[in-house]
Amino acid sequence: MKNTTNIFKKFVLITSILNFPIGIGMIIQAIASKTGEALITNSIAGAFIIFAGASLIWAIQEIETRSSIVLWNGLVRLFNVFLVSYATTVGDVPQEMIITTGMDLLLAIVFIVGSVKITGIPFSKLVIGKIK
Repeated sequence: MKNTTNIFKKFVLITSILNFPIGIGMIIQAIASKTGEALITNSIAGAFIIFAGASLIWAIQEIETRSSIVLWNGLVRLFNVFLVSYATTVGDVPQEMIITTGMDLLLAIVFIVGSVKITGIPFSKLVIGKIK
């Protein structure tokens, strides 16, 4: 079980670190677009992606007590999958976004299932932050 926990923590760490260049890229793109709406919404979204990466890195330091953070990151990613899936029915979605969303679906599954399996805490308790 300890080996599985270490693999899960390393996986979460690697994916967390990848949030930083994505978030920074979104902020840079927003600044370069020079439109007020894009600057505000994309900069804030980029900052939250950076925050999510930092939160996940913090969470894996004590995964047994902070696994709700990882689970909720998986739920947010799953919500993104549903939003992008819906967007494909009402308009054009860039191919890159569809590929990224496929990766988000995989991460959502790993984060949600992994959080439950690693801690042994039921989903219903993790989702509300009850770890004891």
